Amino acid sequence: MRGLKPRIPEPFREILSLIKGGIFYMRQNLLRTHIFALLLLPILLGGCSLTKLTVGRTVIVYSQAGAALQREADLTLIEASVRGNLKTFEGMLEIVPENPTLLIMTSRAFSSYAGFVEDKMEDAEIAGDTDTAADLRARAIDYYGRSRRYALKVLSQSNKTFSEAPTVGSVVFEGALRRLKKPQVEPLFWAAYAWARGISLQKDNPMQVIDLPRVEAMMRRVIELDETFYYGGAHLFFTVYYGDRAASIGGNPEKAMEHIKHVDRINQDRFLLSKFYLARYYAYPQQNAALYKEALQAVLDAPMDVYPGHEAATAIAKSRAKRWLAQADTLFDTATE
Repeated sequence: MRGLKPRIPEPFREILSLIKGGIFYMRQNLLRTHIFALLLLPILLGGCSLTKLTVGRTVIVYSQAGAALQREADLTLIEASVRGNLKTFEGMLEIVPENPTLLIMTSRAFSSYAGFVEDKMEDAEIAGDTDTAADLRARAIDYYGRSRRYALKVLSQSNKTFSEAPTVGSVVFEGALRRLKKPQVEPLFWAAYAWARGISLQKDNPMQVIDLPRVEAMMRRVIELDETFYYGGAHLFFTVYYGDRAASIGGNPEKAMEHIKHVDRINQDRFLLSKFYLARYYAYPQQNAALYKEALQAVLDAPMDVYPGHEAATAIAKSRAKRWLAQADTLFDTATE
């Protein structure tokens, strides 16, 4: 088999050309065709090993092409691209279910798409459309759950403890975390992030909130191993953790601010979501209307290329800043400003 170059069937060759060309947006019918072609690979290629080889190479291409999406500033295009990838990635996992790179990509894709669903949920809540908001909340919870499972599956490949992460004893769980190394930061972060967001959407469910200490331990381990990962995302978790809770249950505005400063340091003050978090999870809980408006306006006034190569994150920050700034008059007592 060494040196053999399998002939790739025409339907799958089209998928590869789309990926290599950096084209992520697909119409729904076209996407279904590509997924169907992908699932037919064992028949088309005439051998399971060649199928896995081809899918493995495709995973590498997708992984390398991700930077193009980070440079995109059109949120509609980004959302459609991420949505289109969800079932493509899950289809490939039917063929290579243990591929760690693909599992991480799938986890990140579901968390990313869930973020778009959350944004729509907030819009529905603002409009008073409770039924739509409830439906979107349920969908976001489901997507975060899938994201968590895929990331934990990667971690469980090196330590079976993570296959029982929600139920294993805390001492055993924390011991497994201590054995993780820097190369495992990526699945660790996405598992913790998805778990945290799912809990955040179910704050009224004690059976969900009870898992928060595990998420906290996971994020602390991320900081220990590589605090810079994903824009310093673990620090943003602790911004919410300390900023969005009352002091009686562990809230601490000063610690929230410390973590925001870490994010600004890591990104040289170019990551605008940090300013959004400053407004949303520090200024708002403190009822500091002036700081709230100043931080959100700074996001809106910043140029789109403030963080070159990361225009997607900038666009998301601007979209959320616009929505939350528009609510300022309802969030603060104007008589005390």
